Amino acid sequence: MQTAQQSVHVIAATVGFLSLALIWLAIVWGLILRNGWASTRIRHATAYGIHQTVALLGLCLAAVHAFAQLANPGGPVRLVDEFLPFLNPVDPIGIGVGVVGLEVITAAALSILIQRRLGYSRWRALHAMTYVAFMLVVAHVLISGSDVGPTWVWGSVMAAWLVTVGLWATTTTWLRRVWRGSIERFTVRRRGLEVSVDVDPVRCKRFGFCEHEAPDVFKLRTDGRLSYLAAVPAEEMDAVIRAMKVCPARAIAVSQVPTSVLTAPRQRAQPEPTTPDGPRRATVTGLHRHGSAPKGGSW
Repeated sequence: MQTAQQSVHVIAATVGFLSLALIWLAIVWGLILRNGWASTRIRHATAYGIHQTVALLGLCLAAVHAFAQLANPGGPVRLVDEFLPFLNPVDPIGIGVGVVGLEVITAAALSILIQRRLGYSRWRALHAMTYVAFMLVVAHVLISGSDVGPTWVWGSVMAAWLVTVGLWATTTTWLRRVWRGSIERFTVRRRGLEVSVDVDPVRCKRFGFCEHEAPDVFKLRTDGRLSYLAAVPAEEMDAVIRAMKVCPARAIAVSQVPTSVLTAPRQRAQPEPTTPDGPRRATVTGLHRHGSAPKGGSW
């Protein structure tokens, strides 16, 4: 029969691994939303609702895991260790990084309540810290977890970490700019696919959804004004179209920039009519497109 200490350990470990899995799903889903990979298949509000629900559930299970350690008779975790990192005398590093990671993720989750007051740029910068926080949580599991000995356990944790790092590294702004520069150098013909972007200043309510979908094109300034690129390269067309679709005020208009213009054919000169007294001079006051004399004109 299991002792009370073993039972508490099993519950805490099970809840901890479930919390890690849900937080990982929330992080990956956030990356998917940031890149707009699900916007064509799932409604915008539904996608964000899934992200928030999974993240909150993961945080709740993480809190249960943390406070379950206090129920362990003779356990090394104290109440102060749940809030102040790196003070535990037995495992300061492992428990400390877990506390820091959980606090950062909690702060990012609560910041959604004051997103409008923070401003979208500051909120997004704070939200980006969740990627670092997830790395700290993974480090906590690998350092302090006593059940990660089997290969399939620590291998699964490392696989989740590698997937997160890979998705984050390959979708950062600087890498997209490098990739876009390479495309512009080797595919010059695609420059003709540029689109023109226009935002109606009367309709625009500065919600910031456009910046979330196309951060390289739209930027909500700290003074409340929206800055955006009027001409967008082909690589940003999909992001701009997504921003246009999610805009609640329908204030964004997109049109393709013409690459070539064909003028009307030049009309052939008509021979001057002749009279017995010589060529008659004609006076033209205006012509329609098809060459007919306008009303009031004289020949």
